[in-house]
Amino acid sequence: MVLILAASLCMALLFLLFKVYDRRGVPLLPTIVINYFVALSCGTVVAPAWKAGDLSPLLLPVLVLGVLFITLFYLTGLSTQRAGVAATSVASKMSLVLTVLAAVVFYNEAPGRLGWLGIGLALLGVLLASWTRGPEGGRGAWGLPLVLFLGNAAIDILLNHTQRTHITPSTEAVFPTLIFGVAGALGLLRLLTSKDRGQLALPSVWVSGVLLGLVNYASLYFIVGALARSGFAASSVFPLMNIGVILFGTAGSIAVFQERLSRVQWIGVACSVLAMILILQA
Repeated sequence: MVLILAASLCMALLFLLFKVYDRRGVPLLPTIVINYFVALSCGTVVAPAWKAGDLSPLLLPVLVLGVLFITLFYLTGLSTQRAGVAATSVASKMSLVLTVLAAVVFYNEAPGRLGWLGIGLALLGVLLASWTRGPEGGRGAWGLPLVLFLGNAAIDILLNHTQRTHITPSTEAVFPTLIFGVAGALGLLRLLTSKDRGQLALPSVWVSGVLLGLVNYASLYFIVGALARSGFAASSVFPLMNIGVILFGTAGSIAVFQERLSRVQWIGVACSVLAMILILQA
């Protein structure tokens, strides 16, 4: 459970950092690129790839996940601008529906009655806690949130599959490092061919990128660890992590940004807490 809570805290911190960067006008693309190379450096120090043995089984999953990571970062930004924060947030978090179904169908996981009830409440809690009114002009822009819904589910399903079938104790810590390396290389290529490359000279970009990279590496490190060593099935790990993100993110928003939640959002938080209790009991 500690690994799940650690992963949730790091993911919630990522959302809060992006919110801070948006308010301070920190350029997103160069910050993301620096973030990936910082995460790559962290992984190299924590778990050097050259000491992990045979990495060939991980090459294809790493390439696919690296592409998905950098692509979804861009699409999240576009979706936030065009469809609104609410639609983007809900689409990203509700992807756990497909993740849980995949764990049940492909790996014969059986959450039990309490587990299913908890998962259902987790979905309701995520939906309600993330709910806010989006911009008027974004109501018809459903395409990008739909892509995010499918893309985030694909990342979680592939992470779970790779952990089950390809990752060994010696390669567990190396796996996130390789993903960040691929995503960083692709991001750098995109940055160098864009007009935003001059923003790399800004000190705020480097400070923001370093901080984001440290948290980003920790989040993926703990997610992989939670799937491998938390003692929970994947059909419970992902709902618990999403609940944790909601709770930590809500507390952070209230403490840092003095945000006030609506009645609907408080009901969502309450559903999330009850869901966590039911899943743990199951």
